[in-house]
Amino acid sequence: MGRIVAIGGFGSGNGICLDKHAVEMTGKAHPNVLYLPTAGSDGVENIENATNKFGSLGCCVKPLCLITERYTEEELDSLFAWADMIYVGGGDTISMMKVWRTHGVDVRLEKIYRTDAAVLAGISAGAICWFACGHSDSESFHKKEGWHFCWAEGMLDLFHMAYCPHYDDEGRDSFDEMLREKDLVGLAMENDTAFVENKDRRYFIRCSPDANAYELKYENEVLKKTALEMVDLVD
Repeated sequence: MGRIVAIGGFGSGNGICLDKHAVEMTGKAHPNVLYLPTAGSDGVENIENATNKFGSLGCCVKPLCLITERYTEEELDSLFAWADMIYVGGGDTISMMKVWRTHGVDVRLEKIYRTDAAVLAGISAGAICWFACGHSDSESFHKKEGWHFCWAEGMLDLFHMAYCPHYDDEGRDSFDEMLREKDLVGLAMENDTAFVENKDRRYFIRCSPDANAYELKYENEVLKKTALEMVDLVD
């Protein structure tokens, strides 16, 4: 179908080789990158970091600030048509999806995937969004204490699986038990790894030799966890 890079998170490094892989998938020397900082509330620092990072990779970067700016339908269509890659930043997954649906971004992204009009990529919340649901820390953005990992439901469901980013972070192992509630295969991605679909090919990449990804599935109430084959990238 389309082209997607769903990054589990950045670990000890800055994960530049994962982003570089996504940029290379555009097939262009100087691709246009549309950055969606919605999950991070259009944070200035996030936008500056993304602009600098993708600029260093030879990209032209524009942010789409759905929270702090206003766009006409024609302006939104023009920006999405301009992009060779659309990159979704991390943050509050649940709030991000609410904003996207208000502006019809969810519909536009699904169409881009179906027509393979651009590479779709992102980290954490920007990775969960391509799946059916995800293991989310969205509560932490609204509660200082007493928050719990929860399900981010109603994602784009381009891949009918449950996605967990940052799987090697503290507390993320709760994904294993929470998955019992779902009649879905789980995909658990550690930091410095990414799930990739490149048209008719799916594979997993990493920029650290110690990073891993797992497929999880309950069979007869027993959890089966399988380590996935990884492709090592060299920065």
